[in-house]
Amino acid sequence: MTKDNQVAVITGAAQGVGRTVAEQLGQAGNSLVINDIQEEKLESVRAELSAEGFDVTAVVADVGVAGDVNRLIKSAEAAYGRIDVLVNNAVAYGGVEESDINVESTPDGAWERTFAVNFYGAVWAIRDAIPVMLRGGGGSIVNVGSTSGLRGDTVHVAYAASMAAKYSLTRSVATSHGKQGIRVNSVASGLILSPTAKKNLSSEKLEAYSANLLVNDFGETEDLASVICFLAGPGAKYITGQTITVDGGFHAHQPWHAQNDIVHPQAPV
Repeated sequence: MTKDNQVAVITGAAQGVGRTVAEQLGQAGNSLVINDIQEEKLESVRAELSAEGFDVTAVVADVGVAGDVNRLIKSAEAAYGRIDVLVNNAVAYGGVEESDINVESTPDGAWERTFAVNFYGAVWAIRDAIPVMLRGGGGSIVNVGSTSGLRGDTVHVAYAASMAAKYSLTRSVATSHGKQGIRVNSVASGLILSPTAKKNLSSEKLEAYSANLLVNDFGETEDLASVICFLAGPGAKYITGQTITVDGGFHAHQPWHAQNDIVHPQAPV
């Protein structure tokens, strides 16, 4: 997937998809700089990955703070002298979810924190990482987002808007820096059954979601991580400026798919 001695920076790597991405990139031969705001969990992941034989540096930082992001990138360069892969995986959702409803009721604080982490965190990381990447001959950036940025909903207006902004950022940076050797792509993730999702989602919610999937099973963290790592690696050298949807076909069909027997009773089962 990647060449030996390359360096990958992964934000939001203390659990879930970020942790799995770090492991897969480590298996591909990358040295790893993992980041999260959760210090104890991040150290636990660092220890686990180190025990598997990976070269890992952990940097506790809040990607919603520009100075923290700058320190993260500088720490990566100081530790390894280069950055080849940047995965902007950290997101703000939990913690502001209950207050992020619709445009009338979502408070300024929820908008500010959501955009600080989900959008500006990616802006700052990309801005600071590109000069380092260019000194090493180029690099690959993957912005991790949600299908919320592709469709409207009755809730989570700030979250959705921040994701849409991240996809626009992806196209802009891919365009402005492509000829300099920088590839930039995004993934728009549907529901992934991470440990957190398994813990928090009710059986009713899972049943409603499952009815609209076009595959038989929910995606696991490995399924999303494998797409992220493919986009990060040389196998995707001809792909840039794209947002790849990873959602089990959830957004590929008409909205009445789950009620097809009512809307189109003549359709074969």
